[in-house]
Amino acid sequence: MNANQGRLIALVTHARHVPSAERERFGFAERRRSDDRARLILETCHRVEAYAVVRDNAPVERSHLPEGGRLLIDEAVVRHVIGVSVGLDSVVIGEDQILHQLRETLTVARASGTLDPLLERLFTVALRAGRVARSWRQGPGLSLADLAIGVIERRSGALRGRRLLVVGAGKMGALAGRSGLAAGAAVSLTSRTPERGEALAARLGVPSLAFDPGAAAADVAGIVVGLRGRWLISDETEAALVDGGAMVVDLSVPQALSERLSAALGERYVSADDLALVEEAHDERAEGPLRRLETLVDDTVAGFLAWLDGHERRQTAEALALLAESEREAEMATLLSSVENLEPELHDLIDGLTRHLTARLLRRPLERLGQDPDGRHEQAVRELFGL
Repeated sequence: MNANQGRLIALVTHARHVPSAERERFGFAERRRSDDRARLILETCHRVEAYAVVRDNAPVERSHLPEGGRLLIDEAVVRHVIGVSVGLDSVVIGEDQILHQLRETLTVARASGTLDPLLERLFTVALRAGRVARSWRQGPGLSLADLAIGVIERRSGALRGRRLLVVGAGKMGALAGRSGLAAGAAVSLTSRTPERGEALAARLGVPSLAFDPGAAAADVAGIVVGLRGRWLISDETEAALVDGGAMVVDLSVPQALSERLSAALGERYVSADDLALVEEAHDERAEGPLRRLETLVDDTVAGFLAWLDGHERRQTAEALALLAESEREAEMATLLSSVENLEPELHDLIDGLTRHLTARLLRRPLERLGQDPDGRHEQAVRELFGL
């Protein structure tokens, strides 16, 4: 990419390589940065990513990037964003939530009034590719909640006819409840806000429990937790969980269970980060169209880079034409100041002649800029004319 257009930069942290606590600290540090208000930050269950456009050979600030994080530049940024949007980089290939999260991130960045046009164009193109990818899918796609149910069944047996507790009444709680019902489980639901919990339970047609279920927690085969914040429970409930044998999948980021309880559960506790490392994470139904998605990414990346190259050439051509017109007008002003009582007809003749001469001089450079596959002519023009 041309330095005059700016370098695309992405600082990427993912659950596969960076623990949730480190990702949270990284996101907090990036949000507090004051040197780059146009920075765009994407945060999901498994990733925190910061995007920016760096110009004027400014250094890339990466001091906040934790171990395991990655620095991406230019084309690597383009490929990554588009891959994320079509779902290739998700724990569940092609899942829908990332598309919604990307859209919300772009909306917030636009509302800030500081979003760099290059980033806006990139994310708009990526979202379009993401919508194309979802249009190819036949039937509903899998979600993290489906993956959680699958992990519980693989480790503790089929859930059909057994009790499943869903903790949380947000989007993830609703997905987990529906996935549990589809698996034949006897689902019950609880929420920090009783009204929300009861409303979701009514929609799903399942019973609602107290947020701190006490001894009742010992009777469940599996638990899926999807909360913002801690699951505040009594010692009685903790003891019931430890003694009862339930598999607990905590989709909350940061985790909702206390470190003490998750440690006591041992292998019966699976965090959101753990899910990112599960070999069975990818939807087997996605293996068939995987190559089609990769081709979509390749084509979209090529299209964006072609647009970017053309955009740079157009900017250079416009800058050269503007410079020539500025010089012409300056010379005309000098001429008019040195000649008294210039006849209007003569003024128009000189003005037209200089415009025609300027256009003829620019014609060949502008044609060469329009046919510049490797960017050498564009760079030469910028250097020669100080653009």
